[in-house]
Amino acid sequence: MNWSTKKAIAFDLGYTLVTNNRVQLHRQFLRNQGIELEEEIIRRAYHLADKKFMRAYPKVISTGWDYYFPWFVGKVNFLLGHQFNLIEQTNFMKQEIDRLWQSGQSFWTPFPWTVDTLQKLREQNFRLALLSNWDASARPILSFLELDELFDVIIISDEFGCEKPDPSIFQELLLQLNCSSEEVVYVGDNYYDDVPGAAEVGIATLLLNPYGRLGMEELNYKPVVPDIRHLLELLPLHSHAAYE
Repeated sequence: MNWSTKKAIAFDLGYTLVTNNRVQLHRQFLRNQGIELEEEIIRRAYHLADKKFMRAYPKVISTGWDYYFPWFVGKVNFLLGHQFNLIEQTNFMKQEIDRLWQSGQSFWTPFPWTVDTLQKLREQNFRLALLSNWDASARPILSFLELDELFDVIIISDEFGCEKPDPSIFQELLLQLNCSSEEVVYVGDNYYDDVPGAAEVGIATLLLNPYGRLGMEELNYKPVVPDIRHLLELLPLHSHAAYE
């Protein structure tokens, strides 16, 4: 990848820029059942379930809570060696999430490094974009978290009418950024959604995986880094001429 040509950086949203408290809620449910597990053990199980669904069940995660989450949590339970009534378990988690919203909090929160990293990239005159497979809740979440003002371009699949990895949504990214493919790098955590579609229009992708190659052993892909902070090491942070 030729980093010296990059003028714009586009990001996925979920588990790239923001995370949520699903691990903590799962841990609380286990505690209610008299089971104590370290948070990191549960986090790794969720990571492996994510990668399994990305690989084996493409686009299922974007179908919505009722359609996939009980199935997904069942996979997490299997990895942890437990078995529960999935309706009871996921209802508990959903009620806790609803309680968060009702108290003025968000289920989704930026990673601790997200805002600082984005601001540093903006200071270096990189144009920033968001391109995410998400429903109509994306913009309210971005606004609530005060992330929307950090981006020059925001493209949400529910608004555009198709999802990654369809190359047309990446082509739209180039059009809205007014950039060539060589000038853009895409950053995401889902190889199957993020890499093939971007590559079809000539955009290079930086793939995120917080556990090295855990969960994506079938792939021979580089570069892979733990999180977006590593952009500050990879990109030649020199000031580009501002776009008119």
